[in-house]
Amino acid sequence: MPFQKFAGVEVTEIAAGRAVATLPDSGDTLNHVGTRHAAALFLVAEAASGAALAGALRERIAEISFVLRASEISYRRKARGEIRAVAAVPDADLPARAAQLAPGERFEATTTSLLHDAEGEPVAEAAFTYHCRLPAP
Repeated sequence: MPFQKFAGVEVTEIAAGRAVATLPDSGDTLNHVGTRHAAALFLVAEAASGAALAGALRERIAEISFVLRASEISYRRKARGEIRAVAAVPDADLPARAAQLAPGERFEATTTSLLHDAEGEPVAEAAFTYHCRLPAP
């Protein structure tokens, strides 16, 4: 994603329903008090979550399009240094359900993302809901 690249976010792992993304320690993503900007934390959380969803839907990812519909993020403490977001798709049945869908069908999928600083301390947690669809015939 171009905007993710702009901020330096990199998805480093993608697996079945799980992904990891990192936000580098950069002055470009600092806020006015010298910690990671809330928007940069949101960006890395959503990047990991989108990648986790792609991993969960990997069997049909070329067919399914998804866009973010809703989100919620809680900031626990000041975020410093490199940030690591670990995302998961809690619905283990999602891949099987997606495999059964017919063209034109729509569904929602939820992901979670936990963010940690370089010391492994939790700095934020987020949940994302995506609107997904298969193209009509």
